[in-house]
Amino acid sequence: MSILKDKNILLGITAGIAAYKSASLVRLFIKAGANVKVVMTPASKEFVTPLTLSTLSKNPVYSSFTDEEDDNQIWNNHVDLGLWADLFVIAPATANTMAKMANGVCDNILLATYLSAKCSIYFAPAMDLDMYKHDSTKASFEKLTSYGNKLIPAGTGELASGLVGEGRMAEPEEIVAYIENDILDQLPLRGKRVLITAGPTYEAIDPVRFIGNHSSGKMGFEIAKAAANLGAEVVLVTGPTHQKITHHLVTVKPVITAEDMYNEVHKHFNTSDIAILSAAVADYRPKNVADEKIKRKKPRLLLS
Repeated sequence: MSILKDKNILLGITAGIAAYKSASLVRLFIKAGANVKVVMTPASKEFVTPLTLSTLSKNPVYSSFTDEEDDNQIWNNHVDLGLWADLFVIAPATANTMAKMANGVCDNILLATYLSAKCSIYFAPAMDLDMYKHDSTKASFEKLTSYGNKLIPAGTGELASGLVGEGRMAEPEEIVAYIENDILDQLPLRGKRVLITAGPTYEAIDPVRFIGNHSSGKMGFEIAKAAANLGAEVVLVTGPTHQKITHHLVTVKPVITAEDMYNEVHKHFNTSDIAILSAAVADYRPKNVADEKIKRKKPRLLLS
């Protein structure tokens, strides 16, 4: 599970040739489990259609302050968009839009939303080599980062002009990875290893019967999820349970008996920063385990 799961991501698209990559970026955010809405500058519709982005995001796309096809002229509320977003990602960010952002110019719905947003803002520049190197562009970078916005560095490669150099927008996969790592780096358990035990253990009597308990393992799994969401790398050693967890920071180690759990825990204990032992380990185990099912010959079965 990505750290972006259930995040509300507002994607801003400006009028650069790299806008064609925005469709892939929407798909990657959706695949990561995020909710995505798109806001565009009017000129960016020349490079990628709102219909494509609406289909992929499963949400309306906003490019003006009103719905021009509606006779009632419904207002697209940029304030609500800014408040909805957990993250605002502007990719591609052209030199023109960045200069406006840096200087508070507000002449379209994307810029109005930018000025209204209360969330983390990332911008991925995309322009030709000479534009990227220009002092005014560098000044925009400095201003925008001084406001707390986060620059996703451009790559180096062949540009639309035919020149080769810096200014190429980061690839969609790189943008997603950058944002994920930036969020993780801010989490309090980033870089910590957490060992958690969960669930019951089963101690065999014979191939059919066992000594166990009714532990569901739910508490241990919830602790593992919480630790991972705080940035920890989690090793979850769990007895038999129907609980499931899917998180890229959680490694599940299934075991059956108390001895299995003991051995697995000791493999990870010395390299862990935190250990939370929430498993319901069996108190007893039979001294001898029958190779075959014990037949019921007497009213009482004596275990030793």
